[in-house]
Amino acid sequence: MEKAQELSRSRWPLATGWNRLVAPASATSPSLRAPLERPLVILALLFALSLWTIFNVDRPIAIWMRAFPEELSALANHITRLGAGVEVLVGSGALLILLAFLPRARLRRRIVVGANAVVAAAGFVFLSVAGGGLAVLITKYSIGRARPAVSQGEDPLDFQVFALNPDYAAFPSGHATTAGAMAMALALVFPRFRSIFISIGILISLSRQLVGVHWPSDTIMGWAVGVGFTFWLAHIFARRRLLFVYGEDGSLRPRLAGMPLVSLLLRNARRTAAPG
Repeated sequence: MEKAQELSRSRWPLATGWNRLVAPASATSPSLRAPLERPLVILALLFALSLWTIFNVDRPIAIWMRAFPEELSALANHITRLGAGVEVLVGSGALLILLAFLPRARLRRRIVVGANAVVAAAGFVFLSVAGGGLAVLITKYSIGRARPAVSQGEDPLDFQVFALNPDYAAFPSGHATTAGAMAMALALVFPRFRSIFISIGILISLSRQLVGVHWPSDTIMGWAVGVGFTFWLAHIFARRRLLFVYGEDGSLRPRLAGMPLVSLLLRNARRTAAPG
């Protein structure tokens, strides 16, 4: 409670929030955590699936994609651009900067609490996407797997480790990693819309095959890296009582359960503006 009050009173919530994030955990993880919210479980399961896909699915799908209708390529390209994550990074970053300069000393505590909740959410989304992107960038250039175009979709086992060549940077898919991180971060912050965010993320990942730049196994593992990194970060937040808490079943839940953060901020603003 004292740390929550400290964050709500702080004139510089970004600095205070960052200090709490890197400080020792103030809460322990439950002994029984949801299995599919454990990063290592996610990575292990999807890595096994991606290995099976490499030997059984990648080549047939890549060959089939040669006949993909040109009329649909433009649509696939529009969808796949969302996987760059620029909109989410710019949007969450701009929100962080905007709220950092909010004149907290002149506002009622309800408004400050709501603003700080939005800062925590924006920071979580930004770190999920940026951190997952950095992790996959290092991984894919180290593994050095050839993209389908290198062998015309014939050789999914073409690797040149540490090639540092974009043509040999297919596994895992960076766009799928970003899509997974974006989708899961937003789903955790706004659980009411979980199915929508996850569906959009999967669609972006699938588009990487439709534009012919990745094997199916690349996108499976990319999704694993993005989702796994996001859950890892969410557990760090939860153990420091930032943004998330653990439910009775061991699953992650937003601290402001059932109330979207932006709605909370607007609601507090209306209360403050009301006469009397």
